Amino acid sequence: MTQHNHLISADNKGYAAHLIERGGYGDDFVAAFAQTSAGDMSPNLRNGGAQGPTDDEFANTRIIGKLQADKARQLFDGATEVLSGPIDARGRYVDFSAVPVAGAYTPDGQAHRTCPGALGQNFTAGAEDGPGPDIVDEGDLSTNPLLLVAGIVVNPTPAAVRACQAPKDVFLGTGSQQPPWTPQVMPLQVLRIGQLAVTTAPGEFTIVAGQRVRDAVAAQLTGVATRHILAGYANAYAGYVTTPEEYDLQHYEGAATHFGRYTQSAYAQELARLAAALRDGQATPSAVRPPALPQNRISVRPGVVLDSPPLGRSFGSVLTQPAAAYARGAAVRADFVTGHPNNNVRTGGTYVEVQRQVGGAWQTVATDSQWQTLYRWKREYLGVSTAQITWTVPGDATAGTYRIVHHGDARSLTGAIRPFTGASRTFTVTP
Repeated sequence: MTQHNHLISADNKGYAAHLIERGGYGDDFVAAFAQTSAGDMSPNLRNGGAQGPTDDEFANTRIIGKLQADKARQLFDGATEVLSGPIDARGRYVDFSAVPVAGAYTPDGQAHRTCPGALGQNFTAGAEDGPGPDIVDEGDLSTNPLLLVAGIVVNPTPAAVRACQAPKDVFLGTGSQQPPWTPQVMPLQVLRIGQLAVTTAPGEFTIVAGQRVRDAVAAQLTGVATRHILAGYANAYAGYVTTPEEYDLQHYEGAATHFGRYTQSAYAQELARLAAALRDGQATPSAVRPPALPQNRISVRPGVVLDSPPLGRSFGSVLTQPAAAYARGAAVRADFVTGHPNNNVRTGGTYVEVQRQVGGAWQTVATDSQWQTLYRWKREYLGVSTAQITWTVPGDATAGTYRIVHHGDARSLTGAIRPFTGASRTFTVTP
């Protein structure tokens, strides 16, 4: 999916999981396509990573998701190695704003330090698959006057931080704010499941940065673990993690590496220490903890004030009815008077049901968790909202009589939230 998508979506990873969970492994099978070192990967295969395989982002999501699902199914069905042995874990918090890094983990063999968090000017350029405004280019190390002034107006970055972050040209010193605008005290973990070691860290590692971290952990777990996985984006988030060499280029990823040139080196060192502690059965107490943020923070989002139906209508009323009949592959649409979806996010439930008539009863054949359903919400004016529900009839759909059902919740001026349900007229799916 592109940056222009406004629908909640698990993207190609979610579609891959959707396919696997419906792939014959049982109703209780849970598939997860987690990220590892994906900081410089992209599912966009055309124009240097700028576009997906087609011009349709929904089709692209299906194509890339299916490729992953097919490979995962092949690997899963062919797996023979069984995990066995102890389960163990070590973890601690580390303040990445000032980690002394030993020469064993740096390219030049010299000791260095990480820096308070900062985003570089090239961060605003975006990446190939998500470009930013056309005011700076990736890799351009010259100072942009507009961004320099903007950063100074927001909050000047101390000279020591700028020097530490070189060759990054700092746009925002996020770690120099009070409180910091991005987290700096980060959770790290190394977990053992038999012969598998899972290393977790809160960043988007590039492929090579991730490999270096895995190698550092593996070196400490010789004879303990033979399989190694790095799970990024874990337990917190602090931007990208590039190698020092990638950092020097100051492309988007390097400019978004928060803690300076030796960020990856620091992760490798600290995670290797956790791995050694796991191997030796030592405790790993945390010397620091994330700061307790003030509870009286101000939100500029007003929240839901009131939902109201248009004159002459009630919640759940159908504004646009489906046609009388549809062939397989066609898109069925029904629009309803609705309330704000944030009144009830329906965890474990659904805003949408597609139902087929079976005898004298209605049987649910799809909800908003299915790929073929789309739920679009729009605030029309004042408290009036519309829910547009679309169902693309699957190619293997059973012919028969169907309807679309919408579940919603409306908020009154007193704050009371009332659930409602609406149903479209019936329509026929033809053979």
